[in-house]
Parts: sequence; C-alpha cells; structure tokens
Amino acid sequence: MIFPRKRLLLDTNLLLLWLVARTNPRVLFEFKRVQNFTYSDIVLLREIAARYGEHVTTPHLLSETSNFVEQAPSHRREMLTAELRDYIHETHEVYHPAILLSDSPQFVTFGLSDSALFELGSDVVAVTTDYHLATAIATAGGDSIYFSASKR
Repeated sequence: MIFPRKRLLLDTNLLLLWLVARTNPRVLFEFKRVQNFTYSDIVLLREIAARYGEHVTTPHLLSETSNFVEQAPSHRREMLTAELRDYIHETHEVYHPAILLSDSPQFVTFGLSDSALFELGSDVVAVTTDYHLATAIATAGGDSIYFSASKR
C-alpha cells in the first residue's frame, strides 16, 4: 500500500543501510558504520520504504552520508558511492539554510543534519535510529518511525 501524501525521509544511518541493501548486504559484515544492523533490518527497511512513493532528503543528510561512505572498506567504496549518486538522482532534495537551522531550538539538541530532518517532520515520515529525535518529531505533531537496529 502506498501513502501518496507522505514521503519518506531516512536519517543518515538508515540511508547508509539503504545503500548497502541496494548494493550488497554482505557489506554489513565489513563496514563499521552498519555493523549493528542485520539482514532482518534490511528486510524491515525495505518493507517500510515500499509503503511510500517518494524519498526526500536534505543536503545536510547527503553530505553526512557521503562522508560516512568514505569510511567504507576501499573495495566497497566505489559501489556505495555509485549507489549514493543514483539515490541523489531519484530523491527529492529539500534545502533549509544552515543559518536558519542553527537558530532553531532543535539545533543545540540534535545538531545540523537532524535539525533539518526535524524541520521536515510534518511533511514527511522521518525514519531514524535516534529515539529522542523520533519522539521530538512526534511530540511536535510530525510523523516519525523509530528504527531500532536488531544488533547481532
């Protein structure tokens, strides 16, 4: 079932997991940034994503994700970078200037990337591994899903 009104926004850790899921799940065993996830988490993330027609992201989340991809094992980096490029081409990017985000009350608590995610909370379903962020979004009237990694 697709919910056309809401779009999906993945936080950085889950975007990394999404890239792994779309390339090679074996990366779970090789890349420190995603080692706390399991194949079951990939299946769950795919099920969540299948409910929404479009993904949304921010330049802040993409920049953070790109930096983390650079930490991947060298033999996996090119594949993950190519997948990130494809994701960027198929995803709607929403920009909030850092100067405005830094003046928001959320900035001190959540930092720049998550403040941008928070700002979109009422327009998207934000999926995050940060329980406090998910709760803050929901408390503010937005839609969020707290994604707790299975952990090996």
